Amino acid sequence: MLTSPRTSIGNYLLKRESGKVNRNRSMINLSGAKTIGILYPLFAIPDYKQVEAFVSELQQQHKEVKALGYLQYKELISRFLPKLAYDFFSQQQVNWYYKPVNKKVHDFIRRDFDLLIDLTMEEHLPLKFIAGLSRARCKVGRFSEENAKFYDLMIKIDPPQRLQEFISQVRHYLTIIRQHE
Repeated sequence: MLTSPRTSIGNYLLKRESGKVNRNRSMINLSGAKTIGILYPLFAIPDYKQVEAFVSELQQQHKEVKALGYLQYKELISRFLPKLAYDFFSQQQVNWYYKPVNKKVHDFIRRDFDLLIDLTMEEHLPLKFIAGLSRARCKVGRFSEENAKFYDLMIKIDPPQRLQEFISQVRHYLTIIRQHE
């Protein structure tokens, strides 16, 4: 598979920068997490509804949740109601090698979440930058060889599974794992 020079440079810089991230790693399950960050691409309204339902479920469990969505076009941000638990950034807010350059993203990365859940079903380098640079104690995402260096728990899901199935698997595994302090 051929990659563009921009993607190659972005992956190289992500690998270099993520190696410098200082975080307190710890396996955290859903019951033990107090603060949860959720990353997701937002290219369709049904996906937003599924993420919204997942966030509401976690909030009902008295979790502090912050969701960060990646939109393909800046104009789409106005289509989604601003809510306290949600932030968005667009493709226009990433630099030449796909690193997000947005204050909301930087705040999200610097936040010490107990748990970071990346709901990305396909490769999106801007979201990978956020996951890789996050200081979250436990990071959960989709299984791939490239993702092994960023996540503490990876969930393998075969295509063409949908987001709802992935959320279900994340919920299942984060409920049954034992928490380590």
